[in-house]
Amino acid sequence: MTPKSFDIDTCKEVVGDARMRVIEAKARQDADNGVMDAPAMAKGTYWDGVYSIMETTVYITAHEKRLARMQRMKERA
Repeated sequence: MTPKSFDIDTCKEVVGDARMRVIEAKARQDADNGVMDAPAMAKGTYWDGVYSIMETTVYITAHEKRLARMQRMKERA
């Protein structure tokens, strides 16, 4: 974990394993369906906003990873 950072490892650590798995599964499904539906930004405290950004970072990373995998599979075929 890197203090004051939004890198993917820090985001996964803060979000937690169970929530991370849910977000990544949704991101993969969305990528397969050709949509992007990242978690909405939370209203409230500063920490709520930071947590939302971290969830979104996990989602976008998994989504982009799935799209890249789909592109590689298409190129191989």
